[in-house]
Amino acid sequence: MGIVVRQSIKTSLVILTGALLGTLTIWLSTRYIARQPLGFTGNLTYNSVLASQIAILGLNATLAVFIHNYPPGDARRKLLITLCLGLPVLLCLIAFGPFLLLKPWILRHFQQADQWYMARYYLLMPVYTLLFVVQILMEQYLGTQMKVAIAAFMREVVLRACIIVFILLFAGGYISFDAFVAASVLVYLVPIAIYLVIAYRTEGFGFSLDLKSISPKEYKELWHFSWFHFLLAMSINLMSYLDSVALPLYDHTGFVAVAVYRVPIFLVSFLQIPNKAILSPVVTVLSQAVAQNDNEKIKDVFARSSINILVATVFMAVIIICNLSNAIAILPPGYEQIGTIFLILFIGRIVDLSTGVNDAILSVTKHYKFSFYVSALLIVLLFGLIKWLVPAYGVYGAAWATSITLILFNIAKYLYVWKKLDMQPFSVNTLRVLLGGSVAIAAGYFFPHLLAGKGHMYIFTFIDVALRSTIIAVTYLLMLYWLKPSPDLSEYIASIKKNKRLF
Repeated sequence: MGIVVRQSIKTSLVILTGALLGTLTIWLSTRYIARQPLGFTGNLTYNSVLASQIAILGLNATLAVFIHNYPPGDARRKLLITLCLGLPVLLCLIAFGPFLLLKPWILRHFQQADQWYMARYYLLMPVYTLLFVVQILMEQYLGTQMKVAIAAFMREVVLRACIIVFILLFAGGYISFDAFVAASVLVYLVPIAIYLVIAYRTEGFGFSLDLKSISPKEYKELWHFSWFHFLLAMSINLMSYLDSVALPLYDHTGFVAVAVYRVPIFLVSFLQIPNKAILSPVVTVLSQAVAQNDNEKIKDVFARSSINILVATVFMAVIIICNLSNAIAILPPGYEQIGTIFLILFIGRIVDLSTGVNDAILSVTKHYKFSFYVSALLIVLLFGLIKWLVPAYGVYGAAWATSITLILFNIAKYLYVWKKLDMQPFSVNTLRVLLGGSVAIAAGYFFPHLLAGKGHMYIFTFIDVALRSTIIAVTYLLMLYWLKPSPDLSEYIASIKKNKRLF
């Protein structure tokens, strides 16, 4: 687990830096862009991400798992890379024609006031989708080469820094909204170019059209694996994005509702930082262990990764919950609902993240079909809940629909993994983490607002966030040091003491 921990910590630091830049992006966006156009940009992103996950055809999972079957120098390795990158790109290009023909039908599903934005920037969506497809696949490849931190730095730091520059240029009147939207899409060419340069420096990367190098039996295995992961990715991503995509269709305020909803969605994404950082190297190690039929290692990686994700997730949750009032204070009028929306979304997400790396273990074993079957059923439930709850309760209805579905999905995966693989993420260490989190949240919640009413509001708010978060961090770290819930964390701390460096 050593390399997994080191990669995860490096990636976590990168993603956390990106999250702080993302916070600045959200604040600047709400301050300088009106809610309707801001909601449109969010909707454009959500639709493009969802479309890209479908267009990938499950080949990102195929690349992550099967590349370990073909060592560098094996001709099949380059052909696998070619197929996994080329087929999704080809699908995007083919789908462009039908997308153009469906424009009138798609536009009339949006609120009347929002249709102007959709019509004006309609062609940007397929471009955005294509760029997301290539970016995701290249990041997946770099993840298999244990270069997760590099990919995360480009995605979380460089891209967000560019978006901040674009917002400031727009706010200062140096560029139009048209230029801002176009720049926000085309900027993804930058990380893609850098990923390709890095990839070509890794051993075994390249492209090949030697289709005969892979046998018919192997093609059948690749097709079978990719097909079910395509169905799984489609259903899981629908579960993740359906609320945001459907919200402007069923809420009468349209893109205005999306602008409000995207803030708590962003705050919830903080909770996923540990999972995003840990998951890629964990999938790589699990894939190798499954290929070697090393059951002892599989169970060890599963247990350690699950508790490590929980340790970091609880920390992020405590920080956000104790600073919700500060987040609301610095946003302009019209965003007062974000605190309640976040807490509703939090219920579903904390259940998701506390149940370990069930998705990862299912994806690399023969049980990978299960998640698809369950998620496909729950998609129907989610869509029904959205159609029922959003018209009546707006953004709150979307949040409840998502949390209910996420809870049911993770309970099903948890019970299945426990029964079929005899693995489950909970132990006495889980209680130790929750105890440490409870003490930390009490410290953060009851810490007084020492500067209330003094000085500039923004300065007071940022100082209060810094003080409150420091108190939480110190309290939580001391509790973890005392309770020792994670062997990896204890080993890491011992390594720092011995080597006098973080990595």
